[in-house]
Amino acid sequence: MNGTQWQGRWDPLRELQREVGRLFNGLDPFQPLRNVRQYPPVNVYDAGEGYILSAQLPGVAVEEVELTITGETLTMRGERKRPEGVKDDSYRRQERPVGRWSRTITLPDRVDSTQVSATFTNGILTVNLPKAENARPRHIAVNSGS
Repeated sequence: MNGTQWQGRWDPLRELQREVGRLFNGLDPFQPLRNVRQYPPVNVYDAGEGYILSAQLPGVAVEEVELTITGETLTMRGERKRPEGVKDDSYRRQERPVGRWSRTITLPDRVDSTQVSATFTNGILTVNLPKAENARPRHIAVNSGS
């Protein structure tokens, strides 16, 4: 008999164990809480003289985004509106969140809030956060003791 021969053996106990595990995972009341991700997803990186924050906001209008900064925290607020003409009961799968959202990011250092700027292009919010003068590294000259 030509053809590919199956290398594994059917193990009914392993199959039962896998199915019972899948059943219990489906009954876990905390499972949805473990998979919740912060919205919007952000990246923050050090650009030398300051920090750059970028946030993905597809489907959000620039008029719906609000930024506030206090000390070392940046708060973003906004709203992603449901497409017009789409009723709640017509969805068969809905993975993109809609409605009001808010996210607060703690920055690594203090920033100069008077120099903060933001741009919104193609659904990406980019916030330039210059470091405060006292948060920047400062070169200290070392003099001889004599």
